[in-house]
Amino acid sequence: MKKLFTWITLFILAQNAIAQKNVLRQIADSIKAEGEMLYRSEWASGHSTQIFASSFGGKKLLSGGYFSYETKKEMTTIFFSKNESPVVLATVKFDHGLDSSKYSIDTTTREFTENEKDFYTIRSKAARAVLNDTLFKFYQHTSLNLVPIVKNGAKRVYFITAQTAPDEVLLGNDYLIIFDKDDNIIKKTKLHNNLIPLATGGTDPINASSHQHLGETSPFITATDICAFKLWKAKTTWVISFVASAGYVSAWYFDDESLEIFTQDEWQKKMKNK
Repeated sequence: MKKLFTWITLFILAQNAIAQKNVLRQIADSIKAEGEMLYRSEWASGHSTQIFASSFGGKKLLSGGYFSYETKKEMTTIFFSKNESPVVLATVKFDHGLDSSKYSIDTTTREFTENEKDFYTIRSKAARAVLNDTLFKFYQHTSLNLVPIVKNGAKRVYFITAQTAPDEVLLGNDYLIIFDKDDNIIKKTKLHNNLIPLATGGTDPINASSHQHLGETSPFITATDICAFKLWKAKTTWVISFVASAGYVSAWYFDDESLEIFTQDEWQKKMKNK
């Protein structure tokens, strides 16, 4: 009977471990998908800004901002005017292959589409919210990029600190604003407690980078972390990046851009076996 009890206990523990691993896999898949969506938006915005500025600098001076969005066919970035009733000044499109040499640009002035109105509305409300809330911090020589997302009825705007220095990757000082279906703000979240500059390696290669998530920060890697890793992958010598919290370790692998999340116990065992 004692042996039977032992086997039952071991079976239950094994099943619990498998269930927990499946949950962590689902969490990792969800975070990765959100991070890749942010990356595509930021990639399109960055390359579109370069294209618009280099070819139509005069018209770009009239722009009050931009945003990118994704359809089944392509990535689209629009630049809108500064006036109280803004219009679209230019539209840049890339296919899903994200080849910066393959794009189209249309500088015909036009009205927003209904879909674009949704993006513009939440972007504008998020921009105004930043000005009146001490939650948001500003650091010298940086700016906050607004990334509106409208998908499956959910509306949100991310704030990501823009890169400046060539020899570091900036993580943190990022935020998320959630909207309801009527475009009212229902939640504001600070995703990291501070700004985190990480050395890229350069002439003194660094194989791994790491940072911690403490306090109210998510116990897992964030979508904004993944976005930054993908945007600046070619800039670093990193092979892996770790995000550690009290209960978990998230590992992002740069070679195949995969993500694993371990409990701290799993991670300690993994390290001992190496």
